[in-house]
Amino acid sequence: MKKIIKAALSGALVMGMLAAQCFSTSAMIRPIITGDVDWNSKVDVNDVTLLQNALAGSAEIDKSQNYAGDVNFNGVTNVEDVTLIQLHIAGKYEFERHSTNLEHIIRNFCADYDSGKAMTGTPVTFTATMYSGVTPFSYEFLINGEVVQQKSESNTFTYTFDESGSYDVSVRCYNAIDKCVKETLHKYTVVDAYESENPVICGIHTDVDYIGFAENTLTISANTIFGTAPYQYKFTLDNGLLVQDYSESADFAIDMESLYYEGTPLKIGEHTVLVEVKDADGKTAQETFTFEVKEPRM
Repeated sequence: MKKIIKAALSGALVMGMLAAQCFSTSAMIRPIITGDVDWNSKVDVNDVTLLQNALAGSAEIDKSQNYAGDVNFNGVTNVEDVTLIQLHIAGKYEFERHSTNLEHIIRNFCADYDSGKAMTGTPVTFTATMYSGVTPFSYEFLINGEVVQQKSESNTFTYTFDESGSYDVSVRCYNAIDKCVKETLHKYTVVDAYESENPVICGIHTDVDYIGFAENTLTISANTIFGTAPYQYKFTLDNGLLVQDYSESADFAIDMESLYYEGTPLKIGEHTVLVEVKDADGKTAQETFTFEVKEPRM
């Protein structure tokens, strides 16, 4: 089974290269600088004055500015933050962190059933994983453009399809200042329910959508139905380059950094993982999963 890797930046490539990601291709995205309430890229007495006025109700600031003013990161902007900014300007206090990425990125959006393996009448769980940005995140899930799970802090969504067919399953991810990004699994195929006496590998996915050459680690996870639980899994990368023998772990962690230093790096291009599963009765199944290592985005 081949998975098409979507063009979302990996966490290892995001820092320092935000100009390449989907929010902007023409200019660097400005971070939120801690203490820079007036957004002029420096922390000075003007920020103190603006924050004091905002707290007194004589000035208005937006959510981004309010976040910049919360310099002790306790979720509340008050007079204590004003005092800490003053101490920072005087050189008597260092912020815990100096800036936060304004934008956030969907690192991965996947289901425990692959398209074409999801069955009518069977709960399917979708999971969104985020990287970077202003936390906490909240999530809203949609099917064919209709909201089916309202915005909440849960990054998982379980849905039972009543009819077979092709669906667009989407997630909208919001950061703490209500900036939104969206990811869609287009033409996610649901089939009629089926049965098997043997185990069936119903899902294989990576923990990141964009697998860049600079990635340090990569985890491939499998999901099995039918047969007799518990299951044991065996993973074989590139015809034996790396093997994880039969165990109860459905996760295969690939240390790409170690492979590099061992002189066997995962080169740019396609790679295969043979996933073999054995159930409690000794019945087996196998699937070949293909992923692609890509060049860094500049």
